[in-house]
Amino acid sequence: MGVVIPVYDDWPGLQRCLAALACQTYPRELLRLRVVNNGSSDWPADPAFPLPVDVLHHRRPGSYGARNRAALGWAVDVLAFTDADCEPTPHWIEQGVRSLVAADERAVLSAGRIVLTAMCAQAPTVAEQLDQILGFDQERTVRRAGFGVTANLFVPQAVFAELGGFHAHTRSGGDRDFCQRARLIGVPVVYAPSAEIRHPARDWQSLLLKQRRIVGGRLALAAGSPLGALQALFGSVRPVLSESWRVIRSSRFTLLRRCHLLVLVWILRGAVLLEWFRLMLPAQQALR
Repeated sequence: MGVVIPVYDDWPGLQRCLAALACQTYPRELLRLRVVNNGSSDWPADPAFPLPVDVLHHRRPGSYGARNRAALGWAVDVLAFTDADCEPTPHWIEQGVRSLVAADERAVLSAGRIVLTAMCAQAPTVAEQLDQILGFDQERTVRRAGFGVTANLFVPQAVFAELGGFHAHTRSGGDRDFCQRARLIGVPVVYAPSAEIRHPARDWQSLLLKQRRIVGGRLALAAGSPLGALQALFGSVRPVLSESWRVIRSSRFTLLRRCHLLVLVWILRGAVLLEWFRLMLPAQQALR
């Protein structure tokens, strides 16, 4: 069992993630961890970790290339992907492995549950509430789009090797692309609600950055195709209707709060549209 954690400028988050992994119910002797430093500026000169880990370095920007650096050719049977800002619950690995075994002889990928937590649970910001409504709904993502995000994804090593890992040239969307390629060879994605990790809900700047990065990832996967660029645009602005509907249906919020959330949804999609136009100009780089 091998856990892969790429990290970029989040040493404190990595420490919390590793501390959570040190409390797993899965047998420690069967567990291996690889941390990939993806060019962090806050990496200490003499790093210390709460449990044994292999540290690799991948200087080229992009978490998918960093994940490939750790996972391709690794002599483990199962790969578990998460991020440095995630905190796995104690049964995370045990339940993730169990979800793969439950598929009998059929190879599957397994996407676990992601719970978004506000910095102050009693007083979340409007941006955090928006992220809690729209962000990281793995059950919905698996059911409607057929993929799981790499913040919580279990993959048989044989499948990962057969597909050649993630597309390393994209900085966003590599998990969707990987799961789509897996489905083409007959390997579906299942949802594992008991394999749970916790992730901080994003603030407003982080929400903007994430959505702009997604546009860049889609254009990178389009590989210069004009049709692919238009598909990236459509795929990036289309969610505004479903997102608006999900906000409207969030009855736990007051009408005034839902109106505020709706405004933020449309601002986000406007920012996505502007980012697409920016990246269509010559010599523009996708955000990291």
